[in-house]
Amino acid sequence: MKKIFILFGFITFATLLTQAQVTEPEKGERIKSLEIAYLTRQLQLTPEEAEKFWPVFNQYRKELRTAVVKSSGEDQLDREQKILDIRKKYKKNFAAVLSNERAQKFYDAEDRFKMLVKKEMNNRLKERGAGRQRR
Repeated sequence: MKKIFILFGFITFATLLTQAQVTEPEKGERIKSLEIAYLTRQLQLTPEEAEKFWPVFNQYRKELRTAVVKSSGEDQLDREQKILDIRKKYKKNFAAVLSNERAQKFYDAEDRFKMLVKKEMNNRLKERGAGRQRR
């Protein structure tokens, strides 16, 4: 059953990403919406949990973005360490809302979602490259 939900989520994700070209902000919003749906399914959040989880998640994302922007000129390892520090800090916050096990499940799901997005983007780039070569 879990595999069916994952497959359904990926098909939905792929379908939405294959729709017509949109502007960058729209792409960002679309990916954000897909991520919210994906994480909600993976974590099986109840409405009560979601009400507590998403504010923590939004603060977590805001802090990550700030750290990445501020460290953009720094050494890659230093930037990765800052990200890791934030992830460790927020694991406690996520565990307070969910549980230790589900907080870890969140990070696993977040990483899988990033991999799916990267894979989809790479596939699209390959398709575009192949399309240009045929002309």
